[in-house]
Amino acid sequence: MYFSIIVPVYNVEKYLSECVDSILCQTFTDFELILVDDGSKDESGKICDQYAEKDSRIKVIHKENGGQSSARNCGVAQSSGEYIVFLDSDDFISDDTFLQDIKDSSAETDVVVFRYKKYFEDGREEEVAVPSVTSTEKNEFLRQLVIGDAFFCSCWSKSVKASLLKENIIVFDETLRCEDMDWYYSVVLVAEKFAFIDKPFVSYRQRENSITSSFNKKSITDYIITIDKWYSKIKTLDDEHFRVTMLSSLAKLYCNLIISYSRNSKLLKEEKKQIFSFKPLLKYNLNPRTRIIGKCSKIFGLNITCKLLKIIDKIR
Repeated sequence: MYFSIIVPVYNVEKYLSECVDSILCQTFTDFELILVDDGSKDESGKICDQYAEKDSRIKVIHKENGGQSSARNCGVAQSSGEYIVFLDSDDFISDDTFLQDIKDSSAETDVVVFRYKKYFEDGREEEVAVPSVTSTEKNEFLRQLVIGDAFFCSCWSKSVKASLLKENIIVFDETLRCEDMDWYYSVVLVAEKFAFIDKPFVSYRQRENSITSSFNKKSITDYIITIDKWYSKIKTLDDEHFRVTMLSSLAKLYCNLIISYSRNSKLLKEEKKQIFSFKPLLKYNLNPRTRIIGKCSKIFGLNITCKLLKIIDKIR
């Protein structure tokens, strides 16, 4: 079995068929599709079972609701493929050569990274700009992604060798809402060989009420915990070039945190001190956004920088 495609399912009866159909129409057929019904209260579980009855490659797991991380971990634990592909159940694959292209790129590779596009409810699509990565050497590969503002932590924008996850016991932290970020840093630190496919395979659905589109204080708190965790780990790495690349990637994510803080500063008074304590990260400025925010904070300080970001956000 070459691929295990893991799809966590929870109350997505409206979108699930489009997701599953986009997988079943792939030209490369050596895969298993693991649908993890995470205690859905709508017809999602029934839809999963109906698909499994029609296609022997589909395995359905019904479990009590434990969240997306729990569902993904459950799927990985029961997978048998050489490579793991994750897909969210409200998203879909927009190219029927997706799996074939990954297979062609994955020989002797730990991680295959690819582009994606945003899909809006009115049918509009917007490709996410990603520079073509020309190097396969680990540090330079990741460095080019950081410089190109394309160091995405989302698990569904890459394929990962199953043995790398299982042998290193890399799982999604079920207590976090920014679990992809924590998971991907665990992957990057142990992976050695990377490949890049310059195609937007996944259509990432933009839903107004999705987890990623709404402010949630726990999300911010978890983001802070994750940055603190990986800042402490990465700054002790021996390889200076790799350390700088990884700290620069974390600095970009810190900029995202600063922007979130600027939008919700009144609700994050207790978190302000810790958020501002990460300011030294801004000196690792391979990423253009980090350079801009870093220069502003150096000239005006973080307080005024956050106020400026809030003004700019309102104008936009």
